[in-house]
Amino acid sequence: MDDIRLVRELSGNAPLPNSGDLTPARDRLVAAMGAEQPGGELPRRPARRTRRVRRLLVAGWATAGVAAALAAVLVLVPDRIGGQVPAAHAEATQVLHGAAAAALQLPDVEPRPDQFIYTKTRSGASTDESWLSVDGTHDGLLRQTPATDDENTPLPGCRDGRAAVTKGGRMDPRQTEPCTPSPAYLPDLPTDPDAMLDHLNENYRGEPGDSNALGKDVHDLLASKYLRPRVRAALFEAAARIPGLTVVPDVQDGAGRPGIGIAWSHEGKSGVLVFDEESHTFLGTAGTSAMLEVAVVDEVGQRP
Repeated sequence: MDDIRLVRELSGNAPLPNSGDLTPARDRLVAAMGAEQPGGELPRRPARRTRRVRRLLVAGWATAGVAAALAAVLVLVPDRIGGQVPAAHAEATQVLHGAAAAALQLPDVEPRPDQFIYTKTRSGASTDESWLSVDGTHDGLLRQTPATDDENTPLPGCRDGRAAVTKGGRMDPRQTEPCTPSPAYLPDLPTDPDAMLDHLNENYRGEPGDSNALGKDVHDLLASKYLRPRVRAALFEAAARIPGLTVVPDVQDGAGRPGIGIAWSHEGKSGVLVFDEESHTFLGTAGTSAMLEVAVVDEVGQRP
């Protein structure tokens, strides 16, 4: 049963009360919710949590006045609190929920600061391997493998605000330049979906609530950072709450593996995340890259 129908059944034929009639009921509701908190203060929660509280409270409110008041709120924003969810958004959300569940099945390894994150990706005929410093202070390596030969690119670590200069694919430790460490692992990323969405809004590109920018931020975290299972799951659950979700059919990752595409923009297939159709495991980006392997290793050049 959807929220609108539930409210209608609870309210029956009761007329919609005016603002003055609702004031006592509103005051009682605020007082009751505040009484559960220390000091009688109403907890400060993000708007999306408040929306869930409203939905749960509807079933317990039997007075026609309160039910009719909620009906007015539900009609104003049916896509967020009640009413029918667009099919495309519902399907995309289901895929991301599945991706979160799949992430929780991955091995949970906490890397040490002196270790490296090994990743293996593919884009068409090119396979890339990288060894990125966990804390950003150790020298890493990017190894690109075209059809004919290997090409190694050093990734200097940033120590004491300085990093070695690279020239012609070689690192010259005699010359340094200013730098800021870019760790491959961020130990303080949230494991709660609400906190993760707040983190994305507060720390990355775009204005808060910019769906397209948030979608790009999700992609960047998946591509550039090592995410432990709970963090990865929280990221997918947070992504499911970003407005504008769409399913992009007939997509393949950078290795040609078919899957389900999820996007936050209708601008072609650029930046579309690709998930396995059955397990919903994250595969890569449509037509651009395929994530083949991720592991924690002790030194540059080591493979799992």
